Amino acid sequence: MSQPTLNGFAGTGRYRQREKGSLHAIATRIMDEGLRPYAFECGGEPVDRHDVYLTVLTALFDIDDEDARRWTSRGEWDAARFEAAKDIARAVMRKFTVVDRPRVYRDIPADGQMGGAHSHSNWRFEGE
Repeated sequence: MSQPTLNGFAGTGRYRQREKGSLHAIATRIMDEGLRPYAFECGGEPVDRHDVYLTVLTALFDIDDEDARRWTSRGEWDAARFEAAKDIARAVMRKFTVVDRPRVYRDIPADGQMGGAHSHSNWRFEGE
């Protein structure tokens, strides 16, 4: 996460108040990077990822100003991030059932070789 985004989230940036755009940037990154491998259900029915995004955004919004300022402190960054991750996970799991998204393999070569050990070129998550 960029320092200006963190400063905007913490209210320690140029405007000295928490910036809503920073909340959206952080929530988007959580969805794109942290929650990408998961699908969400409610009552056995699939849930639109936008509903999950709104839950993540609300959990970020609920972080109080003092805890948000800890995100910009080098000494407290890890602890603050860990606490926020727990709060976000609790909010998501309270509202939705979280399931792993199956990987869908494509373009498998005839010889069966799928690429390197860390290659993501031959698969994607279901629904992408």
